[in-house]
Amino acid sequence: MKKILFAIGAATLLFSGAYAQGQSQEAAPPTDTKPQAVAEARKNARLPGVVQIKDGSTALGQGSGVWETGKPAMAGENRKVAREARPHRDSTQGSTPQESR
Repeated sequence: MKKILFAIGAATLLFSGAYAQGQSQEAAPPTDTKPQAVAEARKNARLPGVVQIKDGSTALGQGSGVWETGKPAMAGENRKVAREARPHRDSTQGSTPQESR
């Protein structure tokens, strides 16, 4: 009796697993729906060519290859140039720089 119940339980598990692995919408999404057709029509109506994406996902600033030329960036660059233009003495390694008097 135990063997028969065990065999029925094992068969049930096997068949339920095989049933659950059938075609699902995730495995094979339907491509003949009305929203899909509308989206394809919109996609095909677009003009061909490269369009820049302006959704905020593109990195800006130093190291990104895209130069940021706003007022704050220009002010910072001007301060950097002014700081480098002031006379200063380079410190030697292992010592504290002396103040110029």
